[in-house]
Amino acid sequence: MNFSTHVSRNRLFAILVFLYSFVIYLLTLAPTASFWDSGEFIAVAHGLQVTHPPGAPLYLLIGRIFSMFASPEWVSWCVNLLSAVASALTVMLLYLIIVRLVREWLPSDLSKWTIGDCIGMYGGAIIGAVTFAVTDSFWFNAVEAEVYALSMFFTAIAVWLALKWSEVHDQPGNERWLVLISYMFGLAMGVHLLNLLVIFFVALIIYFKKYDFSIISLSIAAVLASASFLLIYPFTMKSIAGMALSVSEATFGFINPVLFFALIGFLVVGGILYTQKMGYKFANIFLISYFMILIGFSSYSLVIIRSIADPPIDENDPETIEAFIKYINRDQYGDTPILMGYSYNNDVGGLDRSSEKLFPRRHSSEPRHQQLYADYSSDMSYFWGYQVYHMYIRYFNWQFIGRESDIQDTGTATGFGQSDYKDNHAHNVYYFLPFLLGLFGMLYHFQKDWKRAFSVMALFLMTGFFILIYLNQTPFQPRERDYSYVGSFFAFAIWIGIGATALIDWLRQAVKKENVPAMYGVLAVVFTVVPAWMLYQNYHDHDRSGNYAAPDYAWNLLQSVAPYGVLFTNGDNDTFPLWYAQEVEGVRTDVRVANLSLLNTDWYIKQLKNQWSHESPPIKFAVTDEQIARLEDKFSSQRAEDWWTPQTVVVPVDKNLLRGKVDNPENMQQWFNLQSKSPLNPTADLPSLNQMAFDIPVDSLDDQVDWFFQGNFLGNFQEQEIYYTRIQDDMVMDILKSNDWIRPVYFAVTVSRDGQIGLQNYFRTEGQAYRVVPKKGEGPTQSLNPTTHGQRLRTFRFRNLDNPNVYYDENVRRMTENYRELITNQAMAWYRFGNRDSAAYWLRWGEQKIPFDVIESDIGSTIRYAYRFAQIGEHEDATRLADRSLPKAEQALKRAMRTFNSYAERIDALREQANDARTNGDLAKARSLSAQSEVLIQNIESYRRELYFNAGNFALLQNIYYSAGNATKADQVRMMSEMISEGMIPLPKNQVDSDDQVRSMYGE
Repeated sequence: MNFSTHVSRNRLFAILVFLYSFVIYLLTLAPTASFWDSGEFIAVAHGLQVTHPPGAPLYLLIGRIFSMFASPEWVSWCVNLLSAVASALTVMLLYLIIVRLVREWLPSDLSKWTIGDCIGMYGGAIIGAVTFAVTDSFWFNAVEAEVYALSMFFTAIAVWLALKWSEVHDQPGNERWLVLISYMFGLAMGVHLLNLLVIFFVALIIYFKKYDFSIISLSIAAVLASASFLLIYPFTMKSIAGMALSVSEATFGFINPVLFFALIGFLVVGGILYTQKMGYKFANIFLISYFMILIGFSSYSLVIIRSIADPPIDENDPETIEAFIKYINRDQYGDTPILMGYSYNNDVGGLDRSSEKLFPRRHSSEPRHQQLYADYSSDMSYFWGYQVYHMYIRYFNWQFIGRESDIQDTGTATGFGQSDYKDNHAHNVYYFLPFLLGLFGMLYHFQKDWKRAFSVMALFLMTGFFILIYLNQTPFQPRERDYSYVGSFFAFAIWIGIGATALIDWLRQAVKKENVPAMYGVLAVVFTVVPAWMLYQNYHDHDRSGNYAAPDYAWNLLQSVAPYGVLFTNGDNDTFPLWYAQEVEGVRTDVRVANLSLLNTDWYIKQLKNQWSHESPPIKFAVTDEQIARLEDKFSSQRAEDWWTPQTVVVPVDKNLLRGKVDNPENMQQWFNLQSKSPLNPTADLPSLNQMAFDIPVDSLDDQVDWFFQGNFLGNFQEQEIYYTRIQDDMVMDILKSNDWIRPVYFAVTVSRDGQIGLQNYFRTEGQAYRVVPKKGEGPTQSLNPTTHGQRLRTFRFRNLDNPNVYYDENVRRMTENYRELITNQAMAWYRFGNRDSAAYWLRWGEQKIPFDVIESDIGSTIRYAYRFAQIGEHEDATRLADRSLPKAEQALKRAMRTFNSYAERIDALREQANDARTNGDLAKARSLSAQSEVLIQNIESYRRELYFNAGNFALLQNIYYSAGNATKADQVRMMSEMISEGMIPLPKNQVDSDDQVRSMYGE
């Protein structure tokens, strides 16, 4: 390689940037599935199945290529590797993008470049690229199986191609670069739609190269860019499919969807040939570009083709054109208003349905959301305070200023001032340095080349600000959404690189000569304090190389279930890892996972009812397919039975049936209503009753299962309370009644209480699940059989949960609380049987598997564990855990008290303002302020409960010390609690009262 030419130098630096970032991602790559969508994507890519709407078929095809030759234990690593490769390529493209932007103000004659020009350009581009490589959100996406890494690659390559075109825009054949960009847009549709926002950047690059600036011409360019965006989305992705359906219906099926799509293709090809022949250059380029978009979009044919094959994961079952339209429209998620809709009204104290308003931001009707809406005076206040700051600026700060912790909704850490989370492994501080460098680069870019700077600004805003307007997010998101805005962070990283270039330029002007050692010194300092420091700060909490938490969680949950059981799960994190374990690793494929959220959809119920899943037979339902198709009719509320009357639900127990009268292949085939064996595993045998037994003599079971089910409260109508049931509630009751207590039915322990429909007295804890047993008890904990439960626990995997070198985020730490709860329940079950030795064994076994000095989850979990040690007389272990918990309990109580006092002060301020308004005769304002204060008074109860919860930790700590005979320490805990809570929460002054208080807390 001739290092003296720009091309050779540029290629070498690009390769080095790629290798630098790729090695980082390879070292920190997740070895297996992670929580959230990762497990689903790995499972679906491995088997080319159908993922959640609107799908990512191209991602799945590439993921399949990466994993198709791997053994099952390496499949997940290979699919994760796709993200690492795509991310490293993105970093490399970012380097090339910065180089091309800097070249815009350098001499066009490369021979006139000085060594200072080269050092500034290459050095700045390297620093900008490697800084972005280790930003919080991008690095997170780079080491797991998710679509965002590959989507970001398409964003980067579209930006680079646009700049490549700008370099040759006046040369013959330059249009081929625009055609290639269009093809990238088409391909990107099969990964994620975020890439399409690059259209506006591309449009500005073309505009500034081809036209002189004016407001009118810029407005026309903006309109054309918007039209191009709308042509791709929603027209190509959504409307064409709807048109195909309409044409098919209008022609009575003569022009079916396949023929319609073929006609569209023929028309576009015909248009290309005609415009080529007639010399209509612009129209010809447009049609060729659109045809490339259609070719890229054709990856979506995979969705229908694979859905027709009825794979085990077939979300939305989009095998017909009608179902496909619903699939790509994301109908199951509902609509979110953007420009017009109903919104929360502070005066009303709820959603105002009297009229729609412009730009409705507080649009949710959920009580929990409205509780937070009341904290804001208007929609614009909520928009700027929550959606802009909390859901974007906060994430931006994480990348370039610092992150407080990994706790949900955490804030910014600057590195200056005090912090309650300095011990958190994700407490990463950058002292504003990346932000300041990027800000400096932005100003410098506008000074040097305002046109390209304006284009980058458009990219920055469209992939950040525009997205948050479109998403219109509600409060209390189940997870952080920073991954949505990585394109915006990518744009800012361009300015970080240009900022480093600007520093070199500033140095050259200051010393008025090409001081090469000084320039290298500046680059070395900048590299050290920005990308190298960020790498150091972020490495540990982005290193997932030893994290097996998600597949182990799936293994443990599946091993908790008796053979051929039906397992109800709640959401993504207790469903997707199970799909991964079954589809990729082949773990317990006899268990039928039934997701309660999806159980509200007709397609999912039909799949559970009619299809095998590997060795798992279909689930018995009483409802017919025709009834399933009309289940949502109940929500029209036209019939009396559409409402639910709170009542006792009765499910009979046929003991003669359970004694084994169906326990032969022919009768079991008839009981399951099966016509054939599993198409996925034709050798699968039907289960036997012995495999699925309750471990309880049949004669000891109850004659019937009966429980009172209140239903879900809807509201009051004509002075009568109205209740309803969700479809998932109806289906759970249908399964219980149709199952005849033959097939085991379980609820994952993570299923929320309202999803358990009041069955708790018939739950028995078995491992990580509650089995529904026709024997009334006092709840899953009291009914726990320590022998059965212990057998399940011994099969559990806890790989690396005792490894202090492995980082576990808040989600995993929260999951370990479930493990510890299951283990303490096992210990206390033996304690109730009078076996203290076994109780102590299991508590120590649990701490050995999940040490508190490695994973200290919620502080209350540690304190409760310590209290269980105290209960069984193991006071040394109890006080050891209590001592390590007390400082953090103190911090938590202080935080809760500060929040409560702040809220109370706001209420007092509103009341005072209302009184002032009333005094001044402004009654309307007084009523509005009073209404706001009344809503806040209702909301403050949640903060009061949090305060008392934290005070409850002090009550347990005090009792632990009393039990250990350390009254002095117990008194210290009491005084600390009373001082922090300002006397609001007094604790007992003697052990007897302390024992009574703690027993009442636990209901013992």
